[in-house]
Amino acid sequence: MCKIAILENYSLFCSGIKSVIEEAGKCRIIFESKTIREFLNKLKDKLPDVIIIDIIHCVDEGLGSIKRIKRKTSRTPVLLVVSTDYADFFEEYISLGVNGFVFNDSGSESLLHAIQDLKEGQDHFPPRVWQLLKKYLRTKKISNTLEDKKILTNRELAILKLFCKGFTYKEIGAKLNISPRTVETHKKNIQTKINVRSTAEMVEYAYQNQLN
Repeated sequence: MCKIAILENYSLFCSGIKSVIEEAGKCRIIFESKTIREFLNKLKDKLPDVIIIDIIHCVDEGLGSIKRIKRKTSRTPVLLVVSTDYADFFEEYISLGVNGFVFNDSGSESLLHAIQDLKEGQDHFPPRVWQLLKKYLRTKKISNTLEDKKILTNRELAILKLFCKGFTYKEIGAKLNISPRTVETHKKNIQTKINVRSTAEMVEYAYQNQLN
């Protein structure tokens, strides 16, 4: 029988999870805690097969709790109860080693299926997770591109665009009525700001981030 530990500081919500698990009869809740300190203390004596964390009612979006639990037991799979409002953190949850998500508006079968997947050593990320994560990453890329545009001055952007078109220092200087040495200075500043070392990397970066 699968042993479950729950971190949840909202009793009514936790009672719902418990009833679903207990009625299914395939899992046993070995302990539940309302605080991370209490959870870690209980973890010293009882090792679950799956850990369930209700992120929605955690402080700091649960990031601190996940880190502390993973330091204590890195091999025990962690299942998060999440909502779509937490999509901005999905990438970080996964990077911290979380093994699965179940949405708070999902049915009991979804919860039980997620638990079973984790118990069998599989990850459990529903299609909605990837849809929300993809949307977030695309928005993040656009945001980063806009930020790059902000950190470059108008003159630097103009010079960067001319390098993308293949113009030389001398040709760029002639177009902008500045000396080739000044063009070189601007180029060095651009490379420092976007953290690249060569002209090729600078041009590639511009194309990738639509700065050309």
